[in-house]
Formats: sequence, structure tokens, C-alpha cells
Amino acid sequence: MAFCTTVQPVSKTAPSTPVDNTTTASLLSLLVLSAYAAHKSKKAMRKMQRKLLWTGLKLKMQSLFSKKRVTDRVLIYILLGVIALVLVFYYPIAALIVAAVALILILTGTI
Repeated sequence: MAFCTTVQPVSKTAPSTPVDNTTTASLLSLLVLSAYAAHKSKKAMRKMQRKLLWTGLKLKMQSLFSKKRVTDRVLIYILLGVIALVLVFYYPIAALIVAAVALILILTGTI
């Protein structure tokens, strides 16, 4: 009994995704800029603020126009919604049937 060993299972940690802390980074840079600007003149301070604002604007525009991937499930939902809307105006009975079939497929987990 004294020589029995037990094997402990090793739990693996899930890989963490990087968090986008743009707000925190901008606040920290503003803090550093204000501490640095205490030793600079007003002209240099305004120049640094303009540069900071321009860089922030460029980064915001890049994030607005970045490509975002859409999953297949979202595309199927959009397609079902468009089909249902088109059918509502032309064939209301068919729209109800498509909506019922889509609801059944969604609830069963098929799509």
C-alpha cells in the first residue's frame, strides 16, 4: 500500500487570445506625453498633441476599414432572412413555410 502511485491528470490551459487594449494604450501614452510636456514649451506641446491626434485618427480609420471575416452560419441566417422577406411580399404562405423550416433547422442544430 505504501508503494502505490497515483497518476494525477494534467489539465491543459486554453490558449488565450490577445486582447486589443487601444484605449488603455492611448491613455497611457497621454499620461507619458503630459509628463514629458511639463518640460517642453507650449509650441512643442501643441505639436506633440497634433501628432498624437493624427496618429490616433489614422489608427481608427485603419480599424474601420480592416477586413473582418464573416462565419458561414451568419451568412446562412442572412440568406434565410432575405428569402423570407422576399416571399412575404410575393407568397405569404411560402414565407411561413420557409420560416418554419428554418426554425426547425436552427433548433435541431443542423445550421
